[in-house]
Amino acid sequence: MRMWLLTLLTLLLPFQPLVGQAFTEAKPGYAFQFPRDHGSHPGFRTEWWYFTGHLRTPEGRRFGYQLTFFRQASPPGAWKGLRAWRTDQLHLAHAALTDEVGHRFLVDERLDRAGLLAGASGTKLEVFQQDWKAEQDAVGRIQLHLSVRGAVLDLRLDPTTPPVVFGENGVSRKGADPTAASHYITFPRLRAQGSLRLPEGTQLTVQGQGWMDHEFSSNQLDANQVGWDWAGIQLWDGRSLMVYRLRHADGSQDPFSTLSEVDSQGHLRRSTHAFGMSPKGSWKSPRNGATYPLPLELEAWGERFTLVPLLEDQELRTGRSTGITYWEGACRVLDPGGHDVGEAYVELTGYAHSLKGRF
Repeated sequence: MRMWLLTLLTLLLPFQPLVGQAFTEAKPGYAFQFPRDHGSHPGFRTEWWYFTGHLRTPEGRRFGYQLTFFRQASPPGAWKGLRAWRTDQLHLAHAALTDEVGHRFLVDERLDRAGLLAGASGTKLEVFQQDWKAEQDAVGRIQLHLSVRGAVLDLRLDPTTPPVVFGENGVSRKGADPTAASHYITFPRLRAQGSLRLPEGTQLTVQGQGWMDHEFSSNQLDANQVGWDWAGIQLWDGRSLMVYRLRHADGSQDPFSTLSEVDSQGHLRRSTHAFGMSPKGSWKSPRNGATYPLPLELEAWGERFTLVPLLEDQELRTGRSTGITYWEGACRVLDPGGHDVGEAYVELTGYAHSLKGRF
């Protein structure tokens, strides 16, 4: 869900909005237009494009990948540097590769101003940061390229459904304040195929399933929300689930937490009450002592699923960009009998440090 990026506003670009220069708010009734709305929305303060997925080689070796691009705007102000470097847009990106057999988790991050090194189209999905890029062609296929710690991944992603808009009336609410909202677009299933070169030089053919989220907004979350547990789940029966549990300081679930189900045709059903998330174990980071609720159990509409990490240590520490530590990783999805029934990506924030007061 990438709501933690709002924390970046305080860490990197603190400001008071100027009169007449307020950012656009996410409001009900927004008229989505594609491919335009897959592109950049510079009138909104915060925007991100998020790609994850599970890949396998013909022999069955399994990998997970993550590539997230962020755009962050600040109001124009006095600039004392060279005119060629003037911009009110900041770009950053995170990439990760999970190698189950190799038992390794490779992570990298980038931070650049808009310009030669980073940017996003305003008319279609075309975003880049140095050599990392995602671009959708005229027939809807997405080309993805990333390199991380010597590994290089090139994928073609083919959507199997039209884009899904989460929320109600075009708006995804995140808190009691009506301005705490976003426009939230997802491709919950992308057929993936391509190539992966490992750091040691081994070249692999890979295929699998991908997930893409795109969200843009301007306002912060409620102050009493200290963290969240998010999951994008692809069940083998054709359904996809997106769930986020917003947590209060006492561990209780915020009423604006949400579960959404997308069927194989792209039809959506949604609830803020018919689900729960609870730990089935824990993993403690050896670097900072943070304890994460892993595996994680989801109860949804009378069903139960357990999200089990491919590797326990999929913790990201982004000291060169956001300064936020969080867990984001590839997971198996098990039914109550312990059988594999799908794949997931899970994000856990607010465990290494509280995010309260940074929004």
